[in-house]
Amino acid sequence: MSWLPRLVAVVAALGLVLSGTAYAADNPMSVVSTPTTGAGVEVGVPLLITGIAHNGEAGGIVSVELSVDGGDTWFEVGTTESWRYTYTPPEAGDVTIVSRASTASTTGAWTSPITVHVGGAATPLPVLCSCYFQLPDGVVVNDQDAEAVELGMRTRFDRNGSVTGIAFRRGTYPGPVTARVWSGAGDLLAEKVATGTRILFDAPVPVTAGADYVVSYYTPAGGYASTEDFFTGTVVSTPFSAPHNGVSGAGVYHYGDGGGFPTDTWHDSNYWVAPYFQ
Repeated sequence: MSWLPRLVAVVAALGLVLSGTAYAADNPMSVVSTPTTGAGVEVGVPLLITGIAHNGEAGGIVSVELSVDGGDTWFEVGTTESWRYTYTPPEAGDVTIVSRASTASTTGAWTSPITVHVGGAATPLPVLCSCYFQLPDGVVVNDQDAEAVELGMRTRFDRNGSVTGIAFRRGTYPGPVTARVWSGAGDLLAEKVATGTRILFDAPVPVTAGADYVVSYYTPAGGYASTEDFFTGTVVSTPFSAPHNGVSGAGVYHYGDGGGFPTDTWHDSNYWVAPYFQ
């Protein structure tokens, strides 16, 4: 009866061919999204590392691991395709970040390394940028707060340039907002009232590499989008960064009619406002 298993195998293979069904081998991969390679980060200040894992159409990611020593040691940071980890560099020196993903059957090779300079100057990527600060994904809540409030984000740039406007994620408030950009000390540099979610200032606002700025918008009736526990560390995506100050994240707000320079923080919240830069 040794022919029976062979017959079963042949019939099964023929069925797959006739049905057009194909089964791809597992090839899980994980890519570090932030920080950007060459970033300069601070000793003892949390850094948010984010990424995406995938296994093609097969799916089935069960583990994502991260290494902050170039692949010598690993630790698990997630079990889903979208992952994040807050790392606090303990000392100065270059840190090489790599990640890898696993399915139930195999662990993939680690991807291109990301090197950041802890306690040192950034080596910015030579990119031409007329762009928007694209933040990592997060679970967005439409806050039911109906009070007048200014919502913002602290930000820096790794090169000289100009802020040309802001973009923000709208919550339930449908009306016009006031877009603003401030110096880190609270000087108002530009503002504009508009109804869209992409608002350009009448003139570009010059910004200096490494200096602190705040971009914000004012809503007279709340109804904004937010995500708590988002800015648990500095987010770096060339040419932008949203700095953690060692105590709280980059998301800031200020209550009051007409708004004002936002400095208050709440649970490392992200209010989904970011600059356009050129």
